[in-house]
Amino acid sequence: MASLKEAIEDLFNNRLLTAEEAVDRHFAPTFRQRVNGSWIDRASFLAAIVSLRASVDRVEVTVLDELSEGSRYAERHLIDLSKHDGKQLRQEVYVFAQRADDGRFDQIEETTLALGA
Repeated sequence: MASLKEAIEDLFNNRLLTAEEAVDRHFAPTFRQRVNGSWIDRASFLAAIVSLRASVDRVEVTVLDELSEGSRYAERHLIDLSKHDGKQLRQEVYVFAQRADDGRFDQIEETTLALGA
């Protein structure tokens, strides 16, 4: 079972994979995500990844806490995004997730906190 850090690295840093291939590798067909209270389905998630990939040079993930027990997964990380236009974005992210039987993420609920770059 891959970690969320591995999923994020495939989504943004592994340009040998298309966005769709990276999503397929780490997220179940029934995947849905709630960020700061708003739910999106897998198709909307993929569209958001495609859009972000177009503006992001590189993403660095620093895992602060991680716990996996059966199909449940919890994690807290810092994410540093470097954009093509030179802008830097830093967030602290709190995640609770559920994995599908095959180990891919089926549901993620997260809250993000914007930090100074």
